Amino acid sequence: GISSYPLVNSGYVYTNGKRPTNTEIQEFRKLSWGIPIKTVLAQVRPEVLTAYNLPIPDIKQQIAEVPLTGWLGELEAKAKQITVRIDSSSGANGSGIIIAKQGDIYTVLTAAHVVCKPPDKPGKCEPNTYKILTVNGKQYPVEPSTIKLEEGVDLAVVKFTSRENYQVATLANYPIKDDEYMFTAGYPRLGEKSPWRFTLGQIYSQEQGLLATTQSDFISNSLSKAQAAVSLTGGYELVYSSITFGGMSGGPVLDSQGRVIGIHGRTEGQAAIDNNSSSKETIQLGNSLGIPVSTFLALATRLNTQAQKVETTPTPELNQQKVRTIKTAILSVDVSQGNTTASQWLERGNQLWRLRRYSEAIQAFDAAIKQKPKFIHLAYYGKGLALGSSGKVPETITALQQAVKSQPDFVPAWLYLSAVYGYSNQLDKALAAINQAIQLQPNNPNLYNQKSAVLSDLKRYKEAAAAINKAIELSPRAGFYTNRGLVRAELGDKPGAIDDYNQAIKINPNDAQAYNNRGNVRDDLGDKPGAIDDYNLAIKINPNLAQAYNNRGIVRNELGDKPGAIDDYNQAIKINPNYAKAYNNRGIVRNELGDKQGAIDDYNQAIKINPNYAQAYNNRGIVRNELGDKQGAIDDYNLAIKINPNLALAYSNRGGVRSELGDKQGAIDDFNQAIKINPNLALAYNNRGIVRSELGDKQGAIDDFNQAIKINPNLANAYYNRGNVRDDLGDKQGAIDDFQQAAKLYQQQGKDEDYQDALNRIRKLQQ
Repeated sequence: GISSYPLVNSGYVYTNGKRPTNTEIQEFRKLSWGIPIKTVLAQVRPEVLTAYNLPIPDIKQQIAEVPLTGWLGELEAKAKQITVRIDSSSGANGSGIIIAKQGDIYTVLTAAHVVCKPPDKPGKCEPNTYKILTVNGKQYPVEPSTIKLEEGVDLAVVKFTSRENYQVATLANYPIKDDEYMFTAGYPRLGEKSPWRFTLGQIYSQEQGLLATTQSDFISNSLSKAQAAVSLTGGYELVYSSITFGGMSGGPVLDSQGRVIGIHGRTEGQAAIDNNSSSKETIQLGNSLGIPVSTFLALATRLNTQAQKVETTPTPELNQQKVRTIKTAILSVDVSQGNTTASQWLERGNQLWRLRRYSEAIQAFDAAIKQKPKFIHLAYYGKGLALGSSGKVPETITALQQAVKSQPDFVPAWLYLSAVYGYSNQLDKALAAINQAIQLQPNNPNLYNQKSAVLSDLKRYKEAAAAINKAIELSPRAGFYTNRGLVRAELGDKPGAIDDYNQAIKINPNDAQAYNNRGNVRDDLGDKPGAIDDYNLAIKINPNLAQAYNNRGIVRNELGDKPGAIDDYNQAIKINPNYAKAYNNRGIVRNELGDKQGAIDDYNQAIKINPNYAQAYNNRGIVRNELGDKQGAIDDYNLAIKINPNLALAYSNRGGVRSELGDKQGAIDDFNQAIKINPNLALAYNNRGIVRSELGDKQGAIDDFNQAIKINPNLANAYYNRGNVRDDLGDKQGAIDDFQQAAKLYQQQGKDEDYQDALNRIRKLQQ
């Protein structure tokens, strides 16, 4: 160690690299210093600990403060000005936010459990006293009469008096989008100290957060606009990844402008008992949870207070430089890798998972697994989370299987296992896993939502409807109504689907996905302007919703606005460069505009992203055929059919090429198969009619064209082809009538060459 009065002062350096002041060094010099044995043990190689039977050091994980500079440093300084520490006479502490000032009286918003630790009797608080510690280090007593609570919501306000001038927070009430960067601040209880901490992370939208949480204490609220229709107990609706500790409860959840969007108060956790101890502790494993500002604003009058600064404008999208700054800061967070207990390795793994440092997280969970603790299922589950976030599907499944094998009643692992099985198209296993979860936790609405998704993928829509109905019965959330709308649409109940999307929007007017899905159904019902309106609203709410741009592009193309469609597909691809459907759809429009090579390029990219994208192979086959590459077209149709044996269009298109190559019977077989799969595929009837005519079966051809027109009265080619056969049969007037109808439709559809061709046929017949 260091003896008292050393010759030099070089040893006096804190672990974060900072040096004490000269005054502090003079005091330190009077003392002798040593290194705790647990610090030494933390650095010994694990195999040495095992070989010599040395104890595993129980070192609590404490994330060091990350020195931030630039705009992040300014943001932290702003957060520190509005955040206070609330100390209890019990020895505990929490955090709070200064939200108002009137004269010398300041109002602080915090979590109710910070200033009201419930005793054995519900509805009462322990008789503790509280003090407020402000940014300048001054303490002020809290007058007990100023503590205001609201039953059912984990929020409280307290007041203190000071002549000092402290900053008041700006609250921001707007819809949160998925993956926005956010920050938490407060004074965590780390050992005997409560130092300032400012942590970085990302947040879910409220709907997605409630789907992502592993907690199951959902409640339906009856506080009018005070809360959403559904939240977790206490009003918790926000789910985010920033690292938080006990003592940060009541502190702010901040957006990238330093405005308060929520109040922190909970973390997802699991009970763990270490092998070397009978004591039970809760391990953080998952995300952090907060209460949205909107809940406080709706309750403010009941709490006898009002916030002074409230804004409703969303935070602007961060530029790439700021995003890089955040990512660099996240990578610089020092998470210890020294030896410790299995429970502490779990905490480290979870912190690294939250920081999106997945490979390090996997190593931490493996370190916990090596110690074979009683709670090994939590380590396997954490490893599964990190592997899943890394995109390693088979390894994720293996880890989760180990989790449920070790602890068969661990519901979060069954739920995640079902989701991963579904993602990898192992649908029967996905269904078995979610059924196991439901058996263990029959009142968890998220489980029925997942079951509905799996059953939908299995095309078992009636059962899917029953499952999502149960989810809604347990928890009438906007997201569940949106998902039921999808099921109803698949069942052909388009009006019912519209009703569900309307209900979702009523519950959550900022549910962009509900507008997007309602637009899809409106398009199916022929209401194309209504569909465009819905996509516009979805994009206004969430400018990064690639689906909405893609879907609007489809409708714009159907309305003849091909440049507008291209613009939408471009934007969808810009948002999500791996959006195979957008490439496929842009390829369709490029082909229609005559850009054959551009279309081929788009289909190639779609197939590169998704090698099992049957529709992209089918569409590439169409362009290859038009370019004269008949065999290439056949190859693409074959691949499409191999991937999806029920893709009727691929059979119909292959039949067309076979006919051109002289294989008339092969063509007929393909058209027959297409019609068997989809009896309403007008194109297949039209194409079979052409071949029947060429084979001399004129009446059979007429029958096919009639059926094609019955299914699709706007299929101009069917009228044109029927006109040809009628002409061959000597029915001049019938032929003229058909060519006139074809010309009318060609003109409406902007097909000028086909329009002129039909007019020429009419002139010849009238001569």
